[in-house]
Amino acid sequence: MVKHRLSYRRDDDEQVPTRPVSSYWIMSQPTFALGVADARAGRGTHRDYELWDTSGQWNYERGRAWATLTPRHVQLRHAGKITSEALTWFRSRDNDII
Repeated sequence: MVKHRLSYRRDDDEQVPTRPVSSYWIMSQPTFALGVADARAGRGTHRDYELWDTSGQWNYERGRAWATLTPRHVQLRHAGKITSEALTWFRSRDNDII
């Protein structure tokens, strides 16, 4: 489910490798959904946050941001799939989320 933190950088000022991904891919990640659930429940940062790799942490934070910017009635998933309404909200606020 969640990858443990891996060391990608040789130095603290070195950028981790990046790659383009879609909004749908980001929203499909388990840590995104966990960030949404934690933010909507008013919980602080997840206890395993420091164990996740950088991508997992970013997706968790994106989920928290999405949950804050999106009306509570908007469901992230329905029948296990990302809802079109959730995706529309993400894309309309992606500059604030990404």
